[in-house]
Amino acid sequence: MKRGHVVLAAAFASALLFAPDEGKAAEWKEGMSSFKIKELQQLLKEKGFFTYPQATGYFGPITEEAVKAFQQAVNLPATGVVDDATYAKLRAFTPGVRTLAVGSRGDDVKVLQQRLKQLGYFKYPEITGYFGTVTEAAVKQFQRANGLPINGTADAATLERLERAASQRAAAASSSSTTLKIGSRGSKVSQLQTNLKRLGYFTYPNVTGYYGTITADAVRRFQKDNGLPATGSADETTLARIADAAKRKTAPPAETSRPAIRLTIGSRGQDVERVQAKLKQLGYFTYPTITGYYGTITADAVRRFQQDAKLPMTGVVDGDTYERLIGQAPAVRFDPIELVADAAELLGVPYVWGGETPEVGFDCSGFILYVFKKQGLALPRTVALMWSAGTSVSAPEVGDIVFFATTSSGPSHAGIYIGNGQFVHSGASTGVTTSRLDQPYWKQRYLGAKRLQPSPKQPL
Repeated sequence: MKRGHVVLAAAFASALLFAPDEGKAAEWKEGMSSFKIKELQQLLKEKGFFTYPQATGYFGPITEEAVKAFQQAVNLPATGVVDDATYAKLRAFTPGVRTLAVGSRGDDVKVLQQRLKQLGYFKYPEITGYFGTVTEAAVKQFQRANGLPINGTADAATLERLERAASQRAAAASSSSTTLKIGSRGSKVSQLQTNLKRLGYFTYPNVTGYYGTITADAVRRFQKDNGLPATGSADETTLARIADAAKRKTAPPAETSRPAIRLTIGSRGQDVERVQAKLKQLGYFTYPTITGYYGTITADAVRRFQQDAKLPMTGVVDGDTYERLIGQAPAVRFDPIELVADAAELLGVPYVWGGETPEVGFDCSGFILYVFKKQGLALPRTVALMWSAGTSVSAPEVGDIVFFATTSSGPSHAGIYIGNGQFVHSGASTGVTTSRLDQPYWKQRYLGAKRLQPSPKQPL
């Protein structure tokens, strides 16, 4: 036999050590790499467990989590290692209705989120395909409203009830003639525009009776400010809420000193300049110059201030708003649930040394910097500086930063804790992914958790 043939035969024989026959597998585990691992990942993807965009051939933490999820689904020990029993069950497994819980990913989760959003429970602006704490809270709200056990897990009963409710809502919407949308005309549109103008949302000079993009944008902003699905179309619920708000707005003032309206769209003068200057100082008014004219940009800035200050979000500066604005800055609002939801949107973004944006990629500190910045919080750039700036906590809570010593005795890697023993981070071999604190690699290198205290918004 020629030498080249011997080398090829040896390589082929080595590959067979990783290759399963019809019902067997070597013990595949984290760190291994071969074309057979790629076939395993494809098989896990077909069964609905491996949700990474493509099979890589590398057995990393994502593959391990997929294996564990499958093992739990078929009542095998959740070791994350593919032995003969796991591989045999995987080949024979026929997917049924998959129970979805925190940590689940994939198209099933996207369908769940779409139905929850359709019913008004899932408020996050994007469908992520990741079952995090925001999705869990939406499931609990749906279960509470429908008399189901409130466990935050989308089991078969919850999914069946959700599908039925979403179908009924869709049927009602399609048969309803009261939904107004782009292209609608008539007296109902005129009344809608009149109500929106009273509330400061419809800023076109005239009531036209035609539902165009300006009307849709006004409806969308009202829906967003009032916790409704921001579709831009005015269904029965939206119309009723707008009419009720307009009625309360135009009701005669009570004798008990209702604050007089000071400034609204169209106002001009020194008071407007003072309001804009204070809003700019607090980071709400982002227009380059102080104009002295109260337009839609000023109204939007006032509305955001009112939301943070727990005032009615009218976009109009009345007495209460004026006193609160000029007298003090509102409390900073830091929502760890929104932080985690923003992080979940970035799953799968590749690792890039020095990267700080989704378009380029992230290193571990760049990822944390980006996510916290979306909450209006400025963090130091490096892991070491984050460690120094944070306050130590004995046990991490959602939104805390967890630190690891991966290359030295000091902090060299970090991620954001998302609950249930998991954290999201940008790993050099995985990109943005989730891992568990109790995984041997991370457990051995864990240094502790720190809480970054919110600081006031800075002027833009």
